[in-house]
Amino acid sequence: MSLRRGIPSLTALQAFEASARHQSFSKAAAELHQTHGAICKKVNELEASLGVELFRRVSQRLVLTDAGADYAHRIRVNLEQIRQDTQQLVANRERSTVRVAVGVTFGAQWLVPRLPGFHRTHPNIQVRLTGRDQPTYFQDLNFDAAIHFEQSPLPGLASKVLLADDEVWMVAAPSFIEAYAGCDIAAMPWIHTRDLPAAWMSWSETDVSARGAQPSRDGSDHSFDFFIMAIRAAVAGLGVALLPRVLIEQELASGQLIRIGDYAAINAQKTYLMFAEQRRDWAPFATFASWLEEEMRRYRAVRNADNQVENERYAG
Repeated sequence: MSLRRGIPSLTALQAFEASARHQSFSKAAAELHQTHGAICKKVNELEASLGVELFRRVSQRLVLTDAGADYAHRIRVNLEQIRQDTQQLVANRERSTVRVAVGVTFGAQWLVPRLPGFHRTHPNIQVRLTGRDQPTYFQDLNFDAAIHFEQSPLPGLASKVLLADDEVWMVAAPSFIEAYAGCDIAAMPWIHTRDLPAAWMSWSETDVSARGAQPSRDGSDHSFDFFIMAIRAAVAGLGVALLPRVLIEQELASGQLIRIGDYAAINAQKTYLMFAEQRRDWAPFATFASWLEEEMRRYRAVRNADNQVENERYAG
């Protein structure tokens, strides 16, 4: 056997490694489903091509030389790496990746906590999320789909409405509510968000007791670009916030945020799943889209049940 580019053949290395591990040509032959003679020949040829004695034949037993034992260990490590690399290659061939652009807050607060369930059910589909709060038009096909809050679907894009009836609630941290007990909402620090610029004005026009309420002029109010910042600010007790319920379900469930009063306004921004038209019938995307719609149906069912409890509490 000649060495090609200084590397022995893989079959010779497998024969040697198995023989070294079992210290037996017969057991190596059984493991590799070859004959005893074939294994002996490959190992002998390997020794000849290397010019190194790997085994000593002592009383019909195989005994590794020092060089053979060291070489066997190194070959075993590399064969295992080849095996793992091959398994990874095959797994990647069978796995599809759905690339999704998603609003940062919706992705972190709502979608990511639900992804383990998707991966358990669909292990061969990887969902790769990229935070993107700007419209996605798919010209370069860097994404297969996008999930965003919009008042209407973006022109020229295929889309599905995931959520059209979510509410904006007034919430605050328990410690904040305790500190401002007995105060009017108008006297509390407000938390403003860029994507709901008219939220507080809408509240002041709806709530009779708040007519004419204006943002604080003493610097006690807070403004944030992203919902996730406003949510964390509210949890930290910086003020009272008007936030989409879909983005704060975890904080409500854990008690980090508590609803103030019964004010609720339908969020003008719907949650859309938008996608490239050529992806509509692509099986991995269709699977992900169906799962997403089902998860949103479950969210609405739980939300509606919770809303009923809230309404009964305030009615009582």
